[in-house]
Amino acid sequence: MNHYDIIIIGGGITGTAIAHECSKYQLTAALLERGTDIGIGATKGNGGVVHPGYDPTPGSLKAKINVRGANLYPQLARDLNFGIINPGIFVIGFSDADEAVLKHKLEFGIKNGVKDLAIIDAKQMCNREPHLAAEARHALYAPTATVVDPFEVAIAFAENAKANGVDILTSQPVTTINKMQDGFVITTPDTTYTCDYIVNAAGNHADEVARLVGIAEYQMKPRHGDLLVLDKDMVNKPQTVMFPCPGPETKGIACIPTVHGNTIVGSTATMMDDKEAVNNYAPGIQALIDGVHKILPELDAGKIIHTFAGLRPVVLDNNNDFYIAESQTVKGFIHAAGIQSPGVASAPAIAEQVRDLLDNAGLEMVPKADYNPYREKPTDFDALSIAEQDALIKHNSAYGRIVCRCETVTEGEIVDAIHGAIPAHTLDAIKRRTRAGMGRCQSGFCQYKVISILSRELGLPVSDICLEDDGSQLLCGAVKGGVK
Repeated sequence: MNHYDIIIIGGGITGTAIAHECSKYQLTAALLERGTDIGIGATKGNGGVVHPGYDPTPGSLKAKINVRGANLYPQLARDLNFGIINPGIFVIGFSDADEAVLKHKLEFGIKNGVKDLAIIDAKQMCNREPHLAAEARHALYAPTATVVDPFEVAIAFAENAKANGVDILTSQPVTTINKMQDGFVITTPDTTYTCDYIVNAAGNHADEVARLVGIAEYQMKPRHGDLLVLDKDMVNKPQTVMFPCPGPETKGIACIPTVHGNTIVGSTATMMDDKEAVNNYAPGIQALIDGVHKILPELDAGKIIHTFAGLRPVVLDNNNDFYIAESQTVKGFIHAAGIQSPGVASAPAIAEQVRDLLDNAGLEMVPKADYNPYREKPTDFDALSIAEQDALIKHNSAYGRIVCRCETVTEGEIVDAIHGAIPAHTLDAIKRRTRAGMGRCQSGFCQYKVISILSRELGLPVSDICLEDDGSQLLCGAVKGGVK
């Protein structure tokens, strides 16, 4: 059996942040992810806004963790070399009633410790966003708000955790958990593990994981959200994250500048029973278009290049808050559940909270003297100077072969991802690490080339290469003219 001090179940941004935090201490830890890659559940289904903390009710767990997590991001981005931008946020009001809500949010933000918040008028908004709707009258302005790619952050957390000794294990769905006198026995379809402590960060399936060990302390349902991606070349691109005045359970349809120059519109919010329902729905897409036109009437819906959906994990009857605690009935079992919005912003602070819960539960947390907080930035050919590109090609000619023209991704970058610290063995895993297929043509020109490279590097027939999950193969035979 494989024994660890801690096993983390779930490889989203929450689970990988916890793994990253645990890697700082003298203990053994593993992360078990049921999917073929990390960050492929709730983590990849959102817009990546690092909310600064004006939304949560003061005194709530969300309020405490949101602000702390958001404040950690700039240093984490420097240490772990993931992309981050600082566009700030407008929460836009169109009426006197909206202005009252914005003032309420301002009070929340001040009480929660968010810096530099202010209510601004239409002229101040238009100085920054000249194409804003004429009906916009005022906004809560949060200038410290940042944006990241959530799956890039999860990959960075996981890679750094692995470099510091944590085992990151994918395709490991947990099937049974048995509580023993001195710990737990966990089984997956092909392996048995033992551990002293479990951290349950299984996203929308956290309540199901808890039930495996006889815990029924909460029930979960997913909140479905449709999102849109717009082309980089759209005119009148927003420079600021813009939300309408929020409702009681959702922040509303937002327009979000991204790290890579696209614009995201999202998201809708519909409670569902199906925890795998990541399809898009026509009414939701239309609601997004109508919603963003309320903020930016001139936004061209013809620039939509992709739609996707996410499921945010909601713990029912919990005041819309996170559920982070040691189990009331099973000692050593830690819940990190219901991590809905602002989950991305909160992830680093959730990891600290879980660390403290483990410490209080009896696990000795001794810092490592040799902990390495840094992650080397993956090669981004398009971001290099001409001289740097030439030198790289002379060293390895694979960097001179462009595979994805839309995003200028080279064969060398794809090979690096396939053999990276957290290997990318599917088309979508390659996409998340290199952006091959994320551009205007959405893989129309490069997909067969990426399949051929994966086939060659993994020693598999092209018919075995999957889009994401097992069983998602795209081909049933050879690719004519594949990459040699």
